[in-house]
Amino acid sequence: MEWLKELLKNAKIENVEELEEKISKELPKHFKPAKEFNEISEKLKNANEEIETLKTSNANIQTEYDNYKKGSITQEEYETKVKEIQEEADNKVKQSNFDSKLAVKLMSKEINAKDVIDIKANLDMSKINLDGENFIGLEEQIKNLKEKKDYLFNKEETVITGSGEGSRQKVEEDNIELDKMTYSQMCDYLEKNPETKI
Repeated sequence: MEWLKELLKNAKIENVEELEEKISKELPKHFKPAKEFNEISEKLKNANEEIETLKTSNANIQTEYDNYKKGSITQEEYETKVKEIQEEADNKVKQSNFDSKLAVKLMSKEINAKDVIDIKANLDMSKINLDGENFIGLEEQIKNLKEKKDYLFNKEETVITGSGEGSRQKVEEDNIELDKMTYSQMCDYLEKNPETKI
């Protein structure tokens, strides 16, 4: 958690390393990572949508039942309307469940979408099906999308710190901060400066 070390150093706090270690241990007990929060939020949104769909369908069925009791519609018409209402509710719940599971999948570390809506706009949804918990037809589309539009995905890069004394002089001359470089930045720098040892 380099950002935390930087904040503590800037605040001129002593024992930064020790404090950062303690905070790192305690933080997960009190806070959820953004991805985990987004997944829980998506599941909650899906559950709320299902509840609203069921409430609406129950209200519509009650209305049709009242019409049947008043004699406005026949029993056959009532049964037909109830069947239509239930099918519509089932389809909405299935679609909501599909959308929610897809959003969670797209946010996962495996895919790591920056924005679910942007990714979905680039997918042919007619070729994606949900089989239990597995998506059929998604993997190939995501692979192609990562090749053609990689800017739609987050890139997780490891930050590398240097410790070689021989490289410090060269790095200081170039005004380079190793502890703030990503892996790809480090590779680029080392490629251009092969004499530098890390």
